Amino acid sequence: MTEATVQPSPQRKQPSAAELLRQLDRREISAVELMTKVAERMQSANRRLNALVAENWTRSLEQAGRADALRRSGSALPLLGLPVTVKDSIETCDYPCTGGSHARAHFIPERDAPSVARLRAAGAIIVGKTNVPEYSSSYETDNLLFGRTRHPHDPERTAGGSSGGEGALLGADASIVGLGLDGGGSIRVPSHYCGTVGIRPTVGRVPDTGSWPRTRETGYRDLMCIGPMARYVEDLILLLPVISGPDGMDPYAVPAPLGDPHGVDVRSLRIGFYDHDGLARVSPQTAAAVERAAALLAERGARVERVTPPDLSEATALFLMAAGADGGDRMRHDLAPAGGKHNAQLQALLDAFGSSLHLTDFFDLQERLFDFRRRYRAFAHDYDILICPVTTGPAPRHGQPPWGIAPGDYDRYEGFNHSHALSLAGMPVVAVPAGNQDGLPIGVQVIARPYEEHIALVAALAVEADLRNAL
Repeated sequence: MTEATVQPSPQRKQPSAAELLRQLDRREISAVELMTKVAERMQSANRRLNALVAENWTRSLEQAGRADALRRSGSALPLLGLPVTVKDSIETCDYPCTGGSHARAHFIPERDAPSVARLRAAGAIIVGKTNVPEYSSSYETDNLLFGRTRHPHDPERTAGGSSGGEGALLGADASIVGLGLDGGGSIRVPSHYCGTVGIRPTVGRVPDTGSWPRTRETGYRDLMCIGPMARYVEDLILLLPVISGPDGMDPYAVPAPLGDPHGVDVRSLRIGFYDHDGLARVSPQTAAAVERAAALLAERGARVERVTPPDLSEATALFLMAAGADGGDRMRHDLAPAGGKHNAQLQALLDAFGSSLHLTDFFDLQERLFDFRRRYRAFAHDYDILICPVTTGPAPRHGQPPWGIAPGDYDRYEGFNHSHALSLAGMPVVAVPAGNQDGLPIGVQVIARPYEEHIALVAALAVEADLRNAL
């Protein structure tokens, strides 16, 4: 393995959620003081990012006051007083859940999504909702309701999508932790673009009840996952157990035990890395970031080797076929109340849908999807961790495709093939910064076997720590 020459991403300036909770427990800061600081940072950042689309700071400060009272009375709630933002496609009973669409411009859910309810039950305070592309249908966060979200380090570039509002606020050190939703990369791509971290869990680890679109009723069925987003890997470790477990509604959610990260020794891990997917070429800096992450783990004693994955070149085509298996009928039904008020990219997607698949063709598609998953999982079986790119390069300019993709191919999505492949394979993945290109963050995907999120988190934690120590 040759030494990668890419430099690490900028160091975070604000404490982690875990450290802030320790400060709260030691009475070094009150929840009200913390909320006041978060409100100031978030309002200041949002003036340039346009990432926060709903908030109620008066209510959040009142809830922080109650959290302080509970702590004084001896409460041991694990997230007591912690401010959390939530993607605007996950339902919250006290904020709108628009999904970025005029179809739901005034919709306020009657109840929280289970993941949100579990955060609240642990003492967290939901401080607001973050921007998304309409119907979570794009890798650029823009819609006719709230407008475009901008990159935290360059306003001319995208923060990604569809959890772009979350990524932008985290990348600006404004939000502390957030909740995202990932189908084809919607947690991983914004994390990669904005220099933050996020985890797409194994399907079934976290119920996706209360998300929109209703993924279990669409071609995405077992592709969508709710997961935490943060600035530090330790905060993913903090939040994931809180939101995990079946809810009695999501048929894919299972009571699988969550492994203990403290029981993982990096020296015992067998790690493979690759940067080719057979479809889209990645930038040299992206390839170097993958190699750098692998090299850092090798320095810690892991057994590391460059590997060749099975053919991944059809991942994007299969992903889009699954999404459009009904010819777009579900999307048109859900978006009908918008009365045709859509931004140009979503309208182009609606116009591009063909007819729904014949039943025989649908079953053929299912067979191809299952075969893709089988082949990748068979390959991954021999490794504790795999490392690969998130996309082909850093955040592109608004309205432009990823690095290396011709501008006229903006709507073809091949630049996200690495992310699509892991969605189809059903693997748990952590996105973590591993370098930069032209001053913009470059992340990598740290992949574990299904239901072994704890191993991916430990490997990502090691990469993050070594990169931070290098500054």
